[in-house]
Amino acid sequence: MFEQERRKADRLHLTPSIPGRMQEHEVRLVNIGVLGTTVEHDKPLIVGGPHKLRFKWDGEEIEVDCTVVHSEQKANIFKTGLSFVARPTALRRVLDTLNDRDEMDRLKTLVEASKLINSSIEPDALFGSILTVARNELHVDRGTLWFVDDEKKEIWTKVAGEFRATRPIGTGIAGTVVATGEPIILHDAYADSRFDRTADEKSGYRTRSMLCVPIRNRDRKIVGALQLLNKNDGAFGQGDLDFLSSISEHMAIAMENATLHIELLEKQRMEEELKLGREIQSRLLPQPPIDVLDTELAALSVPCYEVGGDYYDFLELPDGDLGLAIGDVSGKGVSAALIMSSVQAALRVAAPIEDDLARLVQRLNALIYRSARGRKYATFFFGRYTPSTGLLRYVNAGHNPPFIGIDGKLEELMSTGKPIGILPDSTYHERDVEIPPGATLFLYTDGLNEAADPDDNEFGYERLRELFMKTHDPAAIHRRQDDRRPSPHVGQACGLPNPECGTAQPCPTPPRKTPDRPTYCR
Repeated sequence: MFEQERRKADRLHLTPSIPGRMQEHEVRLVNIGVLGTTVEHDKPLIVGGPHKLRFKWDGEEIEVDCTVVHSEQKANIFKTGLSFVARPTALRRVLDTLNDRDEMDRLKTLVEASKLINSSIEPDALFGSILTVARNELHVDRGTLWFVDDEKKEIWTKVAGEFRATRPIGTGIAGTVVATGEPIILHDAYADSRFDRTADEKSGYRTRSMLCVPIRNRDRKIVGALQLLNKNDGAFGQGDLDFLSSISEHMAIAMENATLHIELLEKQRMEEELKLGREIQSRLLPQPPIDVLDTELAALSVPCYEVGGDYYDFLELPDGDLGLAIGDVSGKGVSAALIMSSVQAALRVAAPIEDDLARLVQRLNALIYRSARGRKYATFFFGRYTPSTGLLRYVNAGHNPPFIGIDGKLEELMSTGKPIGILPDSTYHERDVEIPPGATLFLYTDGLNEAADPDDNEFGYERLRELFMKTHDPAAIHRRQDDRRPSPHVGQACGLPNPECGTAQPCPTPPRKTPDRPTYCR
């Protein structure tokens, strides 16, 4: 009610102007309020009074006593302010009618403004819509819409539709408005030390006046700020603040929708990138060779996320040897995948020319440490197997101990050094072991023994050992490898736990007969 009465006390702009007469001269009423009016005319009026102002309203002759307060001339047009001496009932009817008409126009404007503001969730289109509303209603030259990023404690806007400009909350005009929640009006922008002239200096534009207001949502939380420059028809004032306050909630909803839209697009972009990354990474993990003398090979990798740090490899080495590599980079996701790719690339270059396995792993350790500075590391096992003799030379850099099983006996290949990438000068030791005919070598990462059931109970290292002793034929996993699709029972033929869904029950399918030659499986 108070707001409505306050608006009735404001001057109402008359479009078109109302013709009248005063001091025997033709005048045009351009605005009117309870205290007086402003008229334009071609001939000068006598200052003082009282004088009679007459004009027609809805067919009725209105006569009001006025005092000429001030008059100024621009070109051949005089603009004069009149103060009412008495306010007859007829004048009150005029003002009430004009106020009602102004209120209807105001509501119509708000509806149209809200429709325009919410017509798009694209940030560029949203900015254009809000600026269009500001230009149409407040008659400004330019504007900037700032978004609040609570996580980074900064505000951001897009310049020229592409460049993202940011600044900390509390700095500059917009940052101050967001921090304090109070609007700022500058009639001389260059006189305020908070105003940053950088944009003007780059563009050649001159900011004279400025209005910057906070944008609040329904919970009164500040989600942005609107900064308007250079009002064309006078100075920024209370009426401008009132209009922006009335559409602030609509702007806030649109901005929050735009922010969600940006996040959704970014999420979709990342999902596409990760999908492509998974496809590329799966191609980096090779198919097991099928022509190794008296040896059957199988391999499978099911990443927890789109990309990850688990790694295996088969390398054809000089003199007919076979290189066997397996690793597990700490953490998951993109960073682990990048480290894994670095290990693979370096290993494929160095392994064929470096026969000393301890020195080879030492070089890999230095590479990973330089890349990640100790923030990422990898457990790593590399073995060089000679099929003609069954000899396996290996280095185990902190990796899960591979199993060798034959005739009900199990041997573990324990660690011979620290994981690679933790310390720059780690040293490693080479060991060797003979793999007799009919034995099975089983290499794995901790994703297998740490697989959990729905109650979050891990499968465990001991149960993995027991399963391996019962089933010496992990080559059955290879049947799931070709299509690369997640299976409800990955590794079911050999009774291994499912790393995808947490299944940790032995498969009822009896294992196949152990072949009379070594089997290598990941």
